[in-house]
Amino acid sequence: MARIPTLELQISNMKSLLRTMCDRVHAGLLVVEQHLHVPNTEALIKVVALDSEVDRMEQELDDAVLQIFATQQPRAQELRLVYATAKIAHHIERMGDAVESLARQLATADLSESRSLLKEMITHVKDLFARSYSAMFEEDHSGIQEIFDLDDAVDECQRAIVQIAKDMVLSAPRDPEAVERGLKLITIASKLEKIADLCCNWAEQSDFAAHGSARRVLKKRKLRVVLADDLGGQVASLCGEMLSKDLSGSVDLTVASTEFNPDDRLFAPEASFYTDDHAEFGTAREFPIVRFEQVSWSRCFLLVNLGRPLNLVERGLIPHKTMVLEWQIPKAEPEIFREELTRKLAGLASILARSDVSADKMI
Repeated sequence: MARIPTLELQISNMKSLLRTMCDRVHAGLLVVEQHLHVPNTEALIKVVALDSEVDRMEQELDDAVLQIFATQQPRAQELRLVYATAKIAHHIERMGDAVESLARQLATADLSESRSLLKEMITHVKDLFARSYSAMFEEDHSGIQEIFDLDDAVDECQRAIVQIAKDMVLSAPRDPEAVERGLKLITIASKLEKIADLCCNWAEQSDFAAHGSARRVLKKRKLRVVLADDLGGQVASLCGEMLSKDLSGSVDLTVASTEFNPDDRLFAPEASFYTDDHAEFGTAREFPIVRFEQVSWSRCFLLVNLGRPLNLVERGLIPHKTMVLEWQIPKAEPEIFREELTRKLAGLASILARSDVSADKMI
């Protein structure tokens, strides 16, 4: 009967497998970067072929983790390390898939309009990868303090590239080649952004394995929500006031309007929306109102449009990752309007608070 290896030896073998996986993915990233400087389709083909090897190594690592749990009794730091390694291996395998997809797309992509942005983007991605790698295998956690800043830089590049792709398609909507080029460009940027996100997850797991919790001050990111109407911000401000009562710590609100006509009124003066219990519905005076075209869409999670349907130009300003809700509530009767708006906002507040996703509340 074969002798069971010691826990130390099993953990060493597990980390060795993970390092090899990481080295394969990093090699693929280097090939992708070199292709952006000097195109080399043959090297990209090798990257595609290596993805199956990364998948195989993830399977081997899963078996190694299972063996540790089955034959040993890891505790404290060893238990955290084994648990984190299993999760990191999954992140690395997904990075390998993303690198393979990048290689396939780059092999036939025309990058004349976006090559410099893609170079900048992959530089940030490589930096994120290197910081996570050092934290895992060299126990240097100082480099992961700024991972969110680097991730934000990657997201900015992605948004700029997506805009280039949109302009490309809109300038020649009937040209199949322009549409295909635009779609490829969006896919390439999305894969690089995905790798950056996975590197952030990797860094957090490494920090957890070493210290039991993330030593970095991880600020809970607020969900960015834009509220817009076509009445100079009257309705949007009111909704912002109502939402901010219970969600001030978890939601970052922006109030905007597509129209600024001083004669616009929500209701006639004799049918004022605020009524005697206006405190319940807010004063609608706490939010600065910006024009819709001046909204900063950085990391915007949701747009709630309370006015007329947005036109093509306005829709073109909204990032593809931003969710959009169109609330066309009849404003003929103040009481009905109040009840309908309150009901919808209650459902939205519940979802934004991450406590209930009941669809019936949003209908």
